Amino acid sequence: MPGVVAGLLAVALGLWGMTVWWWSLVDVLRGIVPIVLVVVGVLSLAAGVSAVRKETGVKDKDVLGDEE
Repeated sequence: MPGVVAGLLAVALGLWGMTVWWWSLVDVLRGIVPIVLVVVGVLSLAAGVSAVRKETGVKDKDVLGDEE
């Protein structure tokens, strides 16, 4: 029961804070969104490259040209 009360209190304070400091919240989001997009893009690129390498059977030594 205390967890439910704490959760409701947190939601109420969060909603109140969003309405009072709306433009500060917008400024934070304007700074965070590009960073998140870059991180997601890099992760997506790495996953795509990994999938293509797994599909084609290319290994690191094939790419780097190491002759062992």
